[in-house]
Amino acid sequence: MSVRIEAVHYNIVLRIRQGVKGEFILKFFELIKGGGRGGRKGDEPPVPKQDKTYEELLDELMAWNIEHTDIVGILRKEVEEERWSKWSLALESGIRKNLDPSLRQVEDNPYLPIYQDLHRFVRGLRVKLLGSPAMKNVKPLGKSDALIVCILCGIRALQKEKGAKRPIDTLQWMMLERYLG
Repeated sequence: MSVRIEAVHYNIVLRIRQGVKGEFILKFFELIKGGGRGGRKGDEPPVPKQDKTYEELLDELMAWNIEHTDIVGILRKEVEEERWSKWSLALESGIRKNLDPSLRQVEDNPYLPIYQDLHRFVRGLRVKLLGSPAMKNVKPLGKSDALIVCILCGIRALQKEKGAKRPIDTLQWMMLERYLG
């Protein structure tokens, strides 16, 4: 059995070395690997390298979502001042530091109820906004849920407006989802 497989591999290598047939076989292997061109002519231009930091990109996304949706107005109606300050304080203290069970006892953490409140709020608001026409122009971030990203952008904008030291971002949300979701 293994002699037969080795003979097949040898024949493939011989065909690759023969030239034109070899190009076909190489293209076939690229297609199998997922590296084929998929019927496109020419190579795709390289993806340009980003010169912006994550914070700058998130701030651009935040500005776009604020301009094209009514998320800030909705959040101002939904959340009272005391709640904002608690969320900001908890985010400043660090999610991983406070929720990672390998680093400390999560149940003893004074920020746990605040993180849970933030998580429940964002999840609940997402459900409320699903059918809202004011949210049809949200801009997604990669494969993330567009409504959640928009809500996070609105919270971030209001936190920046209030002078929060560490406004919420998508990485913090992913950690909350990991620990609380």
